[in-house]
Amino acid sequence: MQLLSNRAVQYLRMSTDMQESSIAIQAEAIALFAARHGLAVVRSYEDLGRSGLKFDRRPELQRLVADVRSGSADFGTILIYDVSRWGRFQDTDESAYYEYVCRSHGVTVEYCAEPFRNDGSLSASILKTLKRAMAGEFSRELSAKVFAGQAKAVARGFHRGSVAGYGLRRCLIDSLTNERTVLRDGQRKRLSTDHVILVPGPDDEREVILKIYGWFLNEKLSLSAISRRLNQDGTLNSSGRSWNDVSVREILTNEKYIGAAQFNKTSRKLGTPSMRNRRESWIETADAYEALVPKSVFLKARGQLAFNARAYTDNELLDSLSAIWCAKGGITAATIGASPVTPCVNAYKEHFGGLAAAYERIGYRPAFRSGHATQSRIIITSQMVAQLKASGCSVEWPSGSSQIIVNEDLIIGVVVVSARPMCGKNQWQVNRSSWRKPDVIVLARIADHSVAVEDYTFVPALFLTNPTWLTFTPRRLSRMKAFRARSLDPLLRICSCSPIGELDAPNP
Repeated sequence: MQLLSNRAVQYLRMSTDMQESSIAIQAEAIALFAARHGLAVVRSYEDLGRSGLKFDRRPELQRLVADVRSGSADFGTILIYDVSRWGRFQDTDESAYYEYVCRSHGVTVEYCAEPFRNDGSLSASILKTLKRAMAGEFSRELSAKVFAGQAKAVARGFHRGSVAGYGLRRCLIDSLTNERTVLRDGQRKRLSTDHVILVPGPDDEREVILKIYGWFLNEKLSLSAISRRLNQDGTLNSSGRSWNDVSVREILTNEKYIGAAQFNKTSRKLGTPSMRNRRESWIETADAYEALVPKSVFLKARGQLAFNARAYTDNELLDSLSAIWCAKGGITAATIGASPVTPCVNAYKEHFGGLAAAYERIGYRPAFRSGHATQSRIIITSQMVAQLKASGCSVEWPSGSSQIIVNEDLIIGVVVVSARPMCGKNQWQVNRSSWRKPDVIVLARIADHSVAVEDYTFVPALFLTNPTWLTFTPRRLSRMKAFRARSLDPLLRICSCSPIGELDAPNP
């Protein structure tokens, strides 16, 4: 058995995949150092393609320090090529801290390619501190040089980044032959002298972009309504996924669609948190690429987005309600959601606390104050109660309540929602703060202005994690196919089952 002091581990790190020989060079220098000092390398910790700026992004260094801290490390020395391989921490004290943690647990750290021994002497301490500062400064200087090179490339009209965006493609330009090659997703340029620009993509994608602008400007559709229309048509976004508000907004706001090259809109230097920069800090080049959208149309869409994002005044909200009242002869959540120029129902809830309070402000008195959804719930619940009683169950239903108790034990909550989400939101939210937590929620989806149920979803109690809101999305409902049915038959089968104690005894 080797003495603990003769056992060592090596820590190897390289920053990028292009430093293919770096690991071999480090390992060779460490092996020579170990041979000269009678050390046996028993294990290797390797962070490949990892920056030395942050400790939390280097899993092998974390594992090494954790092994040391555990107190059960089977080695007495850590061998590292040089101070910069240990880390290019921007705070030199952080680098010293991790070395101190190792030393305080009886494990020494040796830098094999440095001109000094890490023996705690004054000269070694001064040189080590200087090397740590130099390692951090190297990263800062390299970052500044890389940024300057990227900014210069964008100023010349070249594209920076791995993603082109919907309707666009990355095109590689050879600096010598000017030969152009369209890059596929994941492909990168091979030579530093090559450059990448953006070119128009397939015609069908360009047509979708123009449709989005037309729907937004001419039909006054919201971002959510546009994304729903695209998803209903089976159109996928640039990532091959369904559209959402964010991907639609990208089409309407990113200036690359009018041919502008932009860089430094956000920055995240030397491992610091990402931050959005002011417009004057951006690097911009107009007319760098072929535009897919006329500039006048783009500016009109941007202005409309800014107008939509403004805070509504009470008078604007109430005037919109009055206009619906005059045009339709009545107001419901459905008519508000269907109006392309009226704010959504949630805006009224946020401003006035609910639609009823907004109705009071304009003097509107709905014929059925509880609303269509409440009326529908009462009708559907009464039908459910009748079917349960017909199947032999005992049912308690307090008048007007949204819950029923079956066989004195099972609590069932009844929720009725429109078959399609309202207010431009791709989800249904059900407030259940006043309920006892039910064992099962029956979610009935009905067509607008109807009590005909399209389907039922039976939601078990284990899904009811939020005590206040129950949120459903089309994706979540699609994942719950096993809990959905066109009728109440699954619920009737469960509720009509006899308790175990009442089952007939088997024949002897």
